[in-house]
Amino acid sequence: MKTFKKLIITAILTLCIGVMPTIAQNFSGIATYKSASQVQFRFGNGQTEVEITDEMKKQINKQLQKEYTLKFNVTESTWKEVESLGGGPATAQAGGMVLSIGGGENGVLYKNTAEGRYEEEANIFGKPFLVKDELVREEWQLTGETKQIGAYNCQKATYTRVVERRSIAFGGDDVEEGEMQMINDTLTVTAWYTPEIPVTHGPDDYWGLPGLILEVNNGTTTLICDKVTLNPSEGVELEKPAKGKVVSREEFTQMRDEKLKEMQKKFSSGNGTFTIKH
Repeated sequence: MKTFKKLIITAILTLCIGVMPTIAQNFSGIATYKSASQVQFRFGNGQTEVEITDEMKKQINKQLQKEYTLKFNVTESTWKEVESLGGGPATAQAGGMVLSIGGGENGVLYKNTAEGRYEEEANIFGKPFLVKDELVREEWQLTGETKQIGAYNCQKATYTRVVERRSIAFGGDDVEEGEMQMINDTLTVTAWYTPEIPVTHGPDDYWGLPGLILEVNNGTTTLICDKVTLNPSEGVELEKPAKGKVVSREEFTQMRDEKLKEMQKKFSSGNGTFTIKH
């Protein structure tokens, strides 16, 4: 009898082991996120921020509220902004001054966590590129803090690193007009992930936690999930990026900086250094 029971238990375990990889391979989902951004304006020569921040900043921040879709399976994901009639650069005007911040022009972002690589459709002033490179693995610190997001129990994780911000020089005592200035800022990212959805994916370029990231904040932008559909009956089709000249992350950054320098040289009035963070 004991031998018979042992055979039954062994058979059940064997069946479970055989089925689990199939379940894992077929696991997929679709998550929608909403964004909220706070653009920061900074002047290098002591000019006040009141002229821009009171009305124009409010207009810009409202237009930077976007909706995105994250589609995923166990090892792959795609991230894309939901198309809307209000797409395109965020613009604002007040007191005869017009401000425009480009955005919403990037296409699909594809991540493959198993292979440690990504592909992204991006552009530089309308010229399309397909950026292909390795994924950057951040050193997440798990804090042990928890909270509820929708129906899911979430845990908190953070990381901190130094990032470079680009500023536009309009001339002044110590800077040449059109000069590219780099400012080092300390970036702290806070994420909330749920182990109840056992994938390492997340919104935008965030990933690498033991559960789907449902909320993330980098100091100026918050992305928060408002709906998750797991294993939809119609399946999940991952649309991979396809448009643009293939370049590496470093090549794309160099070309973008060169174009920014060209743009900066066209400014011929005003003093100070104007930095946009978003």
